[in-house]
Amino acid sequence: MTKIILAMLLGGLFGFALYNAGAAYRKNIRAMLRLEDFTVMKTILFAIGFAGALIAAANMMGFFNTGHFSIKAMNAAVVLGGAIFGLGFGAIGNCPGTALASFTYANKIKTLGVVVGGLAGAWLFSISYGWWVSTGLYNAMDMGKVTLFKIAPNIPSVLTIGHEGLLALSLVFMAVAYVLPQKLKA
Repeated sequence: MTKIILAMLLGGLFGFALYNAGAAYRKNIRAMLRLEDFTVMKTILFAIGFAGALIAAANMMGFFNTGHFSIKAMNAAVVLGGAIFGLGFGAIGNCPGTALASFTYANKIKTLGVVVGGLAGAWLFSISYGWWVSTGLYNAMDMGKVTLFKIAPNIPSVLTIGHEGLLALSLVFMAVAYVLPQKLKA
């Protein structure tokens, strides 16, 4: 029960952050994807960098153990799913998470369509999962459960550098977010 309450609290905070950053507005997401306005991109880059820096620093100081992280396997199905999601995100300018954050002010029909579309896609995937496995898609490009940096002894990684690499990359993300202009000058 505590995990459900924590998940609801964190989800609510995430929605609040999306809303305040402007990421819940379709027009802002489309402007970012067209490289017209970088406000949302700056927010995303800084948030990823900040979270990564906190995780790395907390682990390096012994406050946090990343060994319990649940890493999902990397394979062709993940790449295909990411491409489908990315195309839908780019075409509509919204995803189910940002749609829920925008529900109070956006076009309710479009917002509901995004949420229902996300749920329908998840449902279709779940009922066709066995077929997808039988196609061999999950064995294609199978890299297993892998991370970029060595964040825990039990998790395979591409690079041997650990939390120091995560911290360095996180700082780069935050620096890029800082120097990136809000908009390109015409």
